[in-house]
Amino acid sequence: MRIFFILLILTSAFLHAKKETAYEKGRSLYFANGCANCHGTNGEGSSYYPKLANKKQKFLIKKLQNFKNGIANTQKQEIMFTFAKALTQEDIKNITTYLTNYKVEKSDKYDVAEDLLGVDY
Repeated sequence: MRIFFILLILTSAFLHAKKETAYEKGRSLYFANGCANCHGTNGEGSSYYPKLANKKQKFLIKKLQNFKNGIANTQKQEIMFTFAKALTQEDIKNITTYLTNYKVEKSDKYDVAEDLLGVDY
């Protein structure tokens, strides 16, 4: 009888354990692989690096797979070869899920952008 309760508790704990979603895994990979260093913390891009947030997933998957295979449309894009080479297909799926469904995360934390170095703009 005791074994039954232990199995019941373990099964319940297993079923209720929070599984990380593809979006959350993609977010972690985006930052861990340094994507934010060039493409921005919000995937907003810059004058030199393209915006990635809310792009179509098929497009992003194709681009990352091409980079992984050493294919680029311009010399400027070749910088991505090093970053994409180590990605698995699962990583590509997760990162593109994150970027395609990107949403700005609101927080009660202080936002430095609102008051840069204590100067109120």
